[in-house]
Amino acid sequence: MPSGFSNTGLFGPVAPEIGWAPPLRYLMRRDRVLKLLRQVPAGALLEVGCGSGALLQELAQLGHDAIGLETSEPAVRMAREIARLGNGTQHFHASPGSDWSGRFDLVCAFDVLEHIEDDVAALDQWLSWLRPGGSICLTVPAHTRRWGAGDEWAGHYRRYDRPGLEALLLARGLAIRHFECYGFPLANLTEALGNRTYRRLLSQRDRAYSNEEASSFSGVERSDYLRLFGKLDTVPGRAALRAAMAAQSLTARTDLGSGYLVLARMP
Repeated sequence: MPSGFSNTGLFGPVAPEIGWAPPLRYLMRRDRVLKLLRQVPAGALLEVGCGSGALLQELAQLGHDAIGLETSEPAVRMAREIARLGNGTQHFHASPGSDWSGRFDLVCAFDVLEHIEDDVAALDQWLSWLRPGGSICLTVPAHTRRWGAGDEWAGHYRRYDRPGLEALLLARGLAIRHFECYGFPLANLTEALGNRTYRRLLSQRDRAYSNEEASSFSGVERSDYLRLFGKLDTVPGRAALRAAMAAQSLTARTDLGSGYLVLARMP
C-alpha cells in the first residue's frame, strides 16, 4: 500500500498516512454517485455529513463550489488534511450558515439521513437550503429487513424501503429524476460478513454509545480498512472491484442491492 497521498479514478483520494483508505462499500457507492453527478451542471454544492471529505474532494474537482457540513471534529480534521494534500478548493463548516437559505444548486447527503432521529425535519431543512430548481442527492441503506449489527455500530436509527423513501420525497413536491438500488452483489456480501465483525466490536465497547457518539466514530475508525486496502490495491483486487462495479451497474434498476441512490429536483 502506498504511504503517501494518491487520487485515482478507481479509488479516489487515498491518504494512508492520515488514516484514510476507502472501504469497499464506500467505493461501490462512490462509483454510482460520481457517474450520476457528472451529469449535473457544476454549481454551489453542499455535502451534509461529509465525513473524511474524500468524495467532496472529487466533487470539487468536477467544478462545484463545494462546502462540507460536518459536526465530527476527527472527521473534519481528516477532511481538511485531504483537501490540503489534494490541493482542494472545498471549505468546511461545523454548523449551518445563517445565509444558507436558498443558496445551493445541489445538496448531497450520502448515508446521513439514517443517522438522524427526526429524518423528516432534517430533510426539510436541507431542502430549505436549495435554490428553486435545485437538486438533492441522497444515499441511504436499503431494506428494513436487512437491519443488523453494522447499523447499530454506526448509530443508525433506521433503514429505508423504496415505497417509504419515495413517499417522503414526493410529499415535499420533489420530482424524482433518478432512483436506483446499488451495491449488488458485493456490498450485500460485505454487509452480511461485516455484521459478524460488528457484533464483536459492539461486545468490546466499554459502555453503550448513544447514536450520536456511534455516528461520530463510525466515519473515522479506519484501521481495518487500511489493512484491507493493501489487498484491494493489487492487480487481482482492482480487477475484482471493476467486475463488482459492472455488476452493480447492471442490477441498479432492480431492488437487489443494499443501498438506495436518489436524485430529486425542487420545483
